[in-house]
Amino acid sequence: MKNNNWLAEIKIIIFDMDGTLYQDDTFMERYIRYLLEGTEHEANTASTVKTGNAILTGEHPFGFGHFYHSRDHVILNRLEDGSIKGYTWEGDAIQDPAKRYDSIPAPDLVHIGDPWGIAAVISQHYKLPDDKLQHAFNRVRNEMLIAPHQLATHRGLFQAIEELDLSKKVLMTNTHLESGIEFLNYLQIHHIFEEVICGAEKPAGMENYLSSLLEEGYGAHEILSIGDNPWNDLYPVKRMGGRTCFISPYVSHDTESWDIRLTTLDELEQLIRAVNDSKLRRRTTDGTNPTEADQQEV
Repeated sequence: MKNNNWLAEIKIIIFDMDGTLYQDDTFMERYIRYLLEGTEHEANTASTVKTGNAILTGEHPFGFGHFYHSRDHVILNRLEDGSIKGYTWEGDAIQDPAKRYDSIPAPDLVHIGDPWGIAAVISQHYKLPDDKLQHAFNRVRNEMLIAPHQLATHRGLFQAIEELDLSKKVLMTNTHLESGIEFLNYLQIHHIFEEVICGAEKPAGMENYLSSLLEEGYGAHEILSIGDNPWNDLYPVKRMGGRTCFISPYVSHDTESWDIRLTTLDELEQLIRAVNDSKLRRRTTDGTNPTEADQQEV
């Protein structure tokens, strides 16, 4: 890691879980099939799976970093200069989208930041009920913990997090409590976090949690958020002055810049070890006690 001297200042890291501490998108096809199973759209399953894979690989007009307007069923893209481009689901450009969609975010917008978001958007596209989406979500997540669909784990990354000496290591996930705990137990990582928050309701939940840390006396620059969904994990932290690390193997249309951009879990392990090494070097140079150095003035 070059030119990242600020790593030594980090006292709290907030980790997302799905797509951040493990990477797996093999569930998506089954997720889409379960969504359409038994519905009037079941005959469209093969073409919808193909669409989902095209979104995942960047071969569809809709992609990571875009918004789906659930009321009008169009795709919106916020550009770096603040302007908006809009497309139909088939990829045809919408004329003057800014006149109609001049405020992002809005309650009708669904942000696609990870593979789970693809299924959520497809559910919106077919106007499926929420309980259908929830049932398919729970079904596919249960399968991810058992053969033949069980997800792979990265022990080197988990060991690096466990050895990381910080004031606090936090896990925040929007996944509901039951599934969140099941995944943490499967990954055998619950014990390496001082705080675990399931059903976190990010991005609002992230903003609220950051505010509580600032009230405790931590500086925003001492907080690093790591996640694969910029809208949930990174934007609230950056707005409040915190540090951000975007990890995703996919191409994103989001033009925002982050402090660190990673694609693999191996790279994330290197970052965690770099944070630890930076703090150890500073303590050696300063001659400070590691424990006392991380105590906060409230």
